[in-house]
Amino acid sequence: TGALKEGKPGLFELANGGTLFLDEVGELPLDLQVKVLRAIQDREVYRIGGKKPIQLDVRIVSATNRDLEEMVREKEFREDLYYRLKVVPIYIPPLRERKDDILPLVTEFLNNFNQKYGLQKWIHPEVMGLLLEYDWPGNVRELENLIERLIVTSRTDCIDEENIDQHTLGNLSQRGKKPTLLKEYLEYEEKRMITEAYQMTNSTRRAAKLLGISQSSLVKKMQKYGIEPNPKIKSD
Repeated sequence: TGALKEGKPGLFELANGGTLFLDEVGELPLDLQVKVLRAIQDREVYRIGGKKPIQLDVRIVSATNRDLEEMVREKEFREDLYYRLKVVPIYIPPLRERKDDILPLVTEFLNNFNQKYGLQKWIHPEVMGLLLEYDWPGNVRELENLIERLIVTSRTDCIDEENIDQHTLGNLSQRGKKPTLLKEYLEYEEKRMITEAYQMTNSTRRAAKLLGISQSSLVKKMQKYGIEPNPKIKSD
């Protein structure tokens, strides 16, 4: 079988003393569900080819985008395993129900992939409006994959509508733009830039100079966005 003489450690043993994350647990076939259930119930596993049980002390965290209750009713997911896993359930709404998360997620993915590929690409506000309007049936993973693809395939530093895959986002670019979405994106970016400039300089005067605006304008914008001045820094 190719198994090692002493047996090969599996995921449960490798996670012993820590946490094992079972992603997309709803995709487990029934035969593997039995093995997972046995490991959780008995708190022990056997190595492949091994004969001695290995005691487990593992915290199990699982995630799925499937309706496990429906799968249990359809006999596609074991009921006993379902209740073993459902100790402290946490429901995370789909991305279409938390559009406020899209802006920070896009910013995070842009930073990560720009650093990964050694690029400095940015997204045009109109494209950001399309991303905010889209329903994201694939949730955060779909958004992350799209941002990476746009960074890799766009020929210019500015990612505009010409880079959007119509098969991915449907006909969103053909719809009327939503001014509120663009305004929301621009305000988010302005707040981010002001926050970074102030944290970098620790001075409203120097931050305003860095941003190319007057100090009075900066102070007003900080008040608008609820950016609190550092109390340890004297106003300058």
